[in-house]
Amino acid sequence: MKTLKTVNLKGLGKKHQGKVRDYYILGDKRVLVTTDRISAFDKVLGLIPYKGQALNQLTCFWFEKTKDIVANHLLSQLDPNVVLVKSCQAYPIEIVVRGYITGVTKTSLWFNYAEGQRKIYGLKFSDGLKKNQKLAKPVITPTTRGTAEGGHDEKITKEEIIERGIVSKKIYEEMERVALKLFERGTKIAAKAGLILVDTKYEFGDYNGQLTLIDEVHTPDCSRFWIKKTCKERLKKGLEPDNFDKEFFRLWYNRRDYYGDGPAPKMPESYKLQVSQRYLAIFKKLTGEKLKKTKGDIEARIRQNLGALKDQVVILAGSKSDEQFVKKLVKVLKEIKLEYSLYYASAHKQPKEVLAVLEKYESLGKKVVLITVAGRSNALSGFCAANSSLPVIACPPFKSKHDYLINIHSTLQMPSKVPVMTVIDPANAVLAAKRILRVDND
Repeated sequence: MKTLKTVNLKGLGKKHQGKVRDYYILGDKRVLVTTDRISAFDKVLGLIPYKGQALNQLTCFWFEKTKDIVANHLLSQLDPNVVLVKSCQAYPIEIVVRGYITGVTKTSLWFNYAEGQRKIYGLKFSDGLKKNQKLAKPVITPTTRGTAEGGHDEKITKEEIIERGIVSKKIYEEMERVALKLFERGTKIAAKAGLILVDTKYEFGDYNGQLTLIDEVHTPDCSRFWIKKTCKERLKKGLEPDNFDKEFFRLWYNRRDYYGDGPAPKMPESYKLQVSQRYLAIFKKLTGEKLKKTKGDIEARIRQNLGALKDQVVILAGSKSDEQFVKKLVKVLKEIKLEYSLYYASAHKQPKEVLAVLEKYESLGKKVVLITVAGRSNALSGFCAANSSLPVIACPPFKSKHDYLINIHSTLQMPSKVPVMTVIDPANAVLAAKRILRVDND
């Protein structure tokens, strides 16, 4: 079973790496690649099949579910493992919201409480609390961000953050307010899936002066989930709750006396598959849909799907019957070295597919010219012009003089507010696109 450790993408500049994600900076945007790397104790410990795809698509799900609470950085999903996002200036802290006192890591509440601490993260806790006990209300326990491999998250208090000027008082308090609302929303959605959202972390950044949610949201990597149905009974018996997150992964290492220091025990392949099944299962529970597993060469697929980032021209033809005409456009595009992609979709029969193509290129925020190949009742060209800000050149196909007259008549009679340039000759259509793009690559 293939896994994605990393991918080197040409033409996107320098590759940067975090613990789980690779990213490339493209002006005011970033390409985020969620790999199959799994981390714990601030270390990368191996590769888990389908983990990257599940995390990436689950995060997109949560961004959609929480966008009314706070703006997020998502622009477009380019691949099951890849998203295009706004390039934000990340704040160097993580906002961790906890609804229960639990955990085995050095930054967790229970780890510190069990060592005798009663003032943790600047918050006072009374004696007599038990592991996995629900808190009277969710609390916020911020940490510094250990972003690179080997980096460590460190405990910090609200007062220290403000006193040291890491984040201004106004921004920090806004982050706290938003984080509690996000936690409330996550708790409700998780409950419907039969899960308890125990704790989670949020990361924020600044985008043009606006507080923006970044990274990932309510995934097994950044959150702790318990199974609601069995939780109360297990706690009564003094047992650990049935979890549906990465805690069981951490506990596997703890049982082998590993807590993050020194060489880590090696995971057997059978255990990696168990971890993979966990990610697939929680994806289904939270979204209500089974993850559509992608097959084949993951790196090759990513490179192909990210081709849109290089495109200068997009050909959108209404039918495969126009293929021979389309070849004339492609021939000239290759001759003058304009990057392009080709799609077949009818405005009449596949309007959603046409809209998906338009939305994809709109989200990239780059200059792209659309050449539409459709005739007869040419709805495609007008549909594209009416539903996007992309410049549209209609190049209607024809097989005979009679066919030509019908197609040109339909194409020229576009309704108002749908600016479409009509160019009959395929070579001239491509040259017109080149002039719009203002490129000189002869």
